[in-house]
Amino acid sequence: MNFYERLQSLAKENNKSFNQIEKDLNYGKNTLYRYKVQNPTQERLLELSKYFNVSTDYLLGITDTKQLTSTESELSQLNETNQKRATNIIEKLLKEQEPPVTSEELFPYRVMDQALSAGLGYGYTNELNYSTVYWNKEVDYDMATWIKGDSMEPEFYSGEVVLIKKQNVPDYNGQVCAVDWDGNSFIKKVYVEDDGFVLSSINDKYADKFASWYEEPRIIGKVIAHFVPVPY
Repeated sequence: MNFYERLQSLAKENNKSFNQIEKDLNYGKNTLYRYKVQNPTQERLLELSKYFNVSTDYLLGITDTKQLTSTESELSQLNETNQKRATNIIEKLLKEQEPPVTSEELFPYRVMDQALSAGLGYGYTNELNYSTVYWNKEVDYDMATWIKGDSMEPEFYSGEVVLIKKQNVPDYNGQVCAVDWDGNSFIKKVYVEDDGFVLSSINDKYADKFASWYEEPRIIGKVIAHFVPVPY
């Protein structure tokens, strides 16, 4: 049984028409009929799973067990905004962890084992340990480190590797750079003002930081790429 057939079966079991389900979920007219020829997005799949109180695998026809998995049950408890955020992260990670094609060339990157945002001081480059990871793109870089925290989501995710090209000034206001300030290092959008730097996060829940020239903030370099390492 495919997804559309399962959807029809669940609608019948719950005495619901497709039109009523679309109204309940604020979908456009004939949204569900489209799934006769196309698959739903992960977000839509989770919404319908929650609506019918069944697992996504059941909806997709992979299993005949209706019970929600523990992960799906936890996701269903999130509000709509956080469900979308979690879904985007899952889709991104699933896509990036797909095993490489055997013929694909992988390029090594030497990564500092401690993240820039983990409170490093000015002497961090001489004392850190390094590890080697791989990516299927070759980029000219000077430094590589891990991203820690969610302040730069949804562009940069914790656990990704970020590549940095050394320079002491941003190319333009709002450029994402690695910044050393007050004994800590950050990856932020940088805005240059007369009396210092404004360090801005992409995630709206974090307030901007201001680094006065008196505190001697320092641009380590600009961020030129970021990625989830490819298994090797």
